Amino acid sequence: MSLKVSENNQRKRDNGLIIEPDFGWLGPKPANTKAEKIHQIKTEFIDERALLIEGAKASDFPEYPHVSATISVQDLIRYVDTLNETNSFLVIEDLDKVPTSEQEKFVPLVKDRQILSSKLPSKIQILIPIKDTEPVLREIQSLTFPLKVA
Repeated sequence: MSLKVSENNQRKRDNGLIIEPDFGWLGPKPANTKAEKIHQIKTEFIDERALLIEGAKASDFPEYPHVSATISVQDLIRYVDTLNETNSFLVIEDLDKVPTSEQEKFVPLVKDRQILSSKLPSKIQILIPIKDTEPVLREIQSLTFPLKVA
């Protein structure tokens, strides 16, 4: 991953990290192993979009709140309402293992960071670890920042 940064296109979040989405990491060095890449995602990578992480598993992020892709819309709304600013990530599990019709309920969450009237807290980053991008709804793919860790 590249360290190249364009000053005109930098983004800054409350935690002070700056990322240039079109060029990759703004970190001390490029990550080489899967473990290093997962660590960088957890500690350094910030983007306004959800992260679609090919080659990762939900179990790579055990310390963060998880929601199953099979959750009902009503339960998802209730779950989003329970999250607070102290959570840094929300992991959507097994999105690539459910039919695209089931994936559609996550489009508003990925696109607008809300589902109906329930808003995701501003400091929470959505992580979508998947084995392969092929079964993921094209609309979700277009709304996320794709990463490969394998």
